[in-house]
Amino acid sequence: MESVIESKPELRKTLLAKRRAMTLQRWLSDSEKIQAHAVSLPLLVQAERVHCYVSMEHDREARTLELLEKLALERKAVYMPYIEKGVMKNAVYHQGQRFRVSPSAPATPEPLALSEEMRFDVVFVPLAGFDRSGGRIGFGKGWYDRFFSSLSSCGVHPVKVGLAFSFQEVPSVPCDPWDERLDMVVTENEIINCQHNSR
Repeated sequence: MESVIESKPELRKTLLAKRRAMTLQRWLSDSEKIQAHAVSLPLLVQAERVHCYVSMEHDREARTLELLEKLALERKAVYMPYIEKGVMKNAVYHQGQRFRVSPSAPATPEPLALSEEMRFDVVFVPLAGFDRSGGRIGFGKGWYDRFFSSLSSCGVHPVKVGLAFSFQEVPSVPCDPWDERLDMVVTENEIINCQHNSR
């Protein structure tokens, strides 16, 4: 576990450097374990509409492609984020989806099919770091905080699940008033119920 560092930017920088230093073998092996834990979640089995990001693999983000494919294969309605002018929108994910990959931005589905769907049961959330009470260090853009705020204003409160490697855990994430807390975090070692650890 990382020692406490004062600011989010410092934490982010330290944790992302550690993630990028992972060997290919460890990244693939631990990602496989994370996805296996994720698909075993009872709430995911019951979910009908799931929102899940496409992992930025050059950045050693925990892989999500097999998870996305499994969800699509189970005929769940699957969506992924699409960023347009700084706003996160919902794109439909289809089995065997193709992407345009950028080294500096999330993958873009091709062809792109946007959706106005808001009634998500589960949303998988990317992160740079986390703590056990659901504090999350994102990437400084605020996309997911605004996204969840928008859903909440419509009366929609999906289960927010972070996917991370265990070394991305910190004792305490410094939180701002607008930060959205995670309900669960799935690592290669365990499934953490953040609501049981909330402050």
